[in-house]
Amino acid sequence: MMRSRPLALLVVLAIGCGAPDPAPPAVHQLRGEALGTTWLVKWLEPALSDEASIEAATTEALAEVDRAMSTWRDDSDLSRIRAATGPVVVAEETALVVEAALALARDTGGAFDPTVQPLMELWGFHGTERQTLPTDEEIEAALAQVGFGRVQIGRDDRGQPTVDGGGTALDLSAIAKGHAVDRVSLAISDLGVPDHMVEVGGEVRAHGRGPSGPLWKVGVDLPQEGWAPGALLADVVVVTNAAVATSGNYRQTHRIGDTPIHHTMDPRTGRPAIGLVASATVIAADCRTADGFATALMVLDPDAGLRLVEGRPDLEALLLVPEGETFARRVSTGMARHLVTETAYATPASSD
Repeated sequence: MMRSRPLALLVVLAIGCGAPDPAPPAVHQLRGEALGTTWLVKWLEPALSDEASIEAATTEALAEVDRAMSTWRDDSDLSRIRAATGPVVVAEETALVVEAALALARDTGGAFDPTVQPLMELWGFHGTERQTLPTDEEIEAALAQVGFGRVQIGRDDRGQPTVDGGGTALDLSAIAKGHAVDRVSLAISDLGVPDHMVEVGGEVRAHGRGPSGPLWKVGVDLPQEGWAPGALLADVVVVTNAAVATSGNYRQTHRIGDTPIHHTMDPRTGRPAIGLVASATVIAADCRTADGFATALMVLDPDAGLRLVEGRPDLEALLLVPEGETFARRVSTGMARHLVTETAYATPASSD
């Protein structure tokens, strides 16, 4: 199974514009577990498909992503790439996601890197837990295995897609979950269900109208350890026909000795990101893009991250940045139209 990143979003009901409908549409939902996390699908009547068909399409789409891109399964494409010394024939879907991950790595100057797996293992996030902090020598040795430029995508003599890992290990968990959301949303749309929302491990894609209006409403958790998802919201964004992904370090942490270690890794330094951003929420046309950029924004400093987003008209972002005992809200130019609140957010950073 793929390791889940923090479940940083709570999907709630939609807001409307103007008076509510006298007869709100019926809302249906399904829940389950896949990819090492939970999933939720909501849809509105009228729909041209039944619940059993929607559930079957959802579970099959998620299973296909897991079979191809899990770092925990020995038979996945990623495991076969790691074990090989040359190009490996992979599913078209795997090649597509690897290609998207490499493009994101180039766009972010390596702040996102799909070859980060050796570092995740070194710091105890995959496999054996560590009892002591890695030494500088161990970090340098792991960094010698990292580098997205090693990875090559091609075709074999029969036209089948291939991936050559170049002697490293691929970890697509920071983009494959968003891709899974897109796959499920497409499958549901193909069944004739235009008004729906898909959430996998906190990453969301919404289409059509919401239960009480034209927009779906997505809560962004306060980046505070010790609170259940949705218990304490930092903000609320509204979208339709778009995806929302949040990355943060406030749930997926562990300790090595007395030192807390956050799971967001900086592939450029070989160490966990230094924590200038507490949480990053990205809106994009598709969830794969939103998921990957949210991870990159956790690594980049806030100014650099927002410059990156401002240069991409297809992206908007909300950053929560530690500021003393509060969190300051930093947003891209077009993010305001997606926010329910319009004043800068600040709340105690600790419940003590």
